[in-house]
Amino acid sequence: MLSYELTTSPGTNRLTEKHPGSIIFWGIALLVIPLWMLSYPETTVKHNATPFLVYASQLFSLTGFALLALSLILTSRLTFLENWFGGLDKVYKMHRTTGKFAFFLILAHPIFLALRWIPTDVSKTLWYLFPLHRRLEIDLGSWSLWGMILLVIFTLLVKIPYDKWKISHKFMGFFFILGVAHIFFQGISFSENPALGIYMGLLSVGGISAWLYKSVLFDLVKKKSLYSVTGVRYLNNNIVEIELQPKKKKDTHFRPGQFYFFSFLSEDISAESHPFTICDHSRDGKISIMVKSLGDYTHRLYALIKPNTPVLLEGPYGRFNFETASKQQVWLGGGVGIAPFLSWANYLLSQPDDSLSVRLYYCVQNAAAATHISTFQALEKKMPRFHVEVISQETDGYFHPADHPEIQNSDIFFCGPRNMRKAVCKELKALKIPKARIYSEEFDFD
Repeated sequence: MLSYELTTSPGTNRLTEKHPGSIIFWGIALLVIPLWMLSYPETTVKHNATPFLVYASQLFSLTGFALLALSLILTSRLTFLENWFGGLDKVYKMHRTTGKFAFFLILAHPIFLALRWIPTDVSKTLWYLFPLHRRLEIDLGSWSLWGMILLVIFTLLVKIPYDKWKISHKFMGFFFILGVAHIFFQGISFSENPALGIYMGLLSVGGISAWLYKSVLFDLVKKKSLYSVTGVRYLNNNIVEIELQPKKKKDTHFRPGQFYFFSFLSEDISAESHPFTICDHSRDGKISIMVKSLGDYTHRLYALIKPNTPVLLEGPYGRFNFETASKQQVWLGGGVGIAPFLSWANYLLSQPDDSLSVRLYYCVQNAAAATHISTFQALEKKMPRFHVEVISQETDGYFHPADHPEIQNSDIFFCGPRNMRKAVCKELKALKIPKARIYSEEFDFD
């Protein structure tokens, strides 16, 4: 039987515990600077360039390499990373941040070295950025850099389908290995600074191992549960509710609001995994999720999903948990972002908490889009201190925190579209709401 488990796991309570992930990862990345400074005069490769250009290029290269290794580690979906950062969405947000910094720092490395020919030989400056060197170890670095540039181009400029992009993104590990070879075959003498050599070696092993685990071994070793679609209910012209039944009777513990990665095994639907929150469950193990037709994948899923389709579930993930806050709360759900709050409401219908005071704002395009309002209205009757209010953009406009005074004295849980999230967070900051009282889940991270 599938069951809820509401015990707070390590790292989930923001009121009593800090998430050290960012500090740990930035600390590891920036540790390369003092380690390099222990021997930087000896690390200088002979160049016809000023010391500033050489030293700056080396620092950019080593720091960018460290961040790239850590960004690969952050893709592994290991449980301890969720605990450190407070949720998988926060882990992936850090992955994107470290990846961006890594790219620009690594790009600055050859640019600074190429500046030595400015202004005497501009053409040589430009050609230096390409893998046309006399030494293989330098060409390896150039190939690594251009590989990353191509991935960035595919990501930002060429709008390829998500499943194709995920395949292309797996090449990042290969380019990382080229970077490892470039660094260790270069003229930096780790014998003069064994601490730096050990540090770089550990990052190299960690980055390569994480890439191999996620790209090659993950689907082989990660435990997954087999389900089958038992019901398909179209809530409106872009949202479908899918009911699933486990193939084997077994206990699957998760907290209300958590999500799994779903892979629908159908010839008509890509088998790529996507995260969906468990909205409800029944005593016989059935679960339900909501899918909104937003992109290519979810559009096909909405249009083509059929009963009896096999589904693999991997998880659960997420640290979005109303028990980690005070008893005075505001829930803010936008569009399909209502899913975790629906999960919480279904749990509270079976186990009411009279000490909990909640005001839920259900933000939708129009009143008809509030597809699960009846569930929240049922909870209103069962929990007198729970109240729901539908905010319709057509009739009420956008949600503005300043219009709701109770926000000043409540802990705030928010899940919704990116644009709405940015706008609400900006207004909460203007109201001087402490960050420690704001809990959010960014469901567009993968």
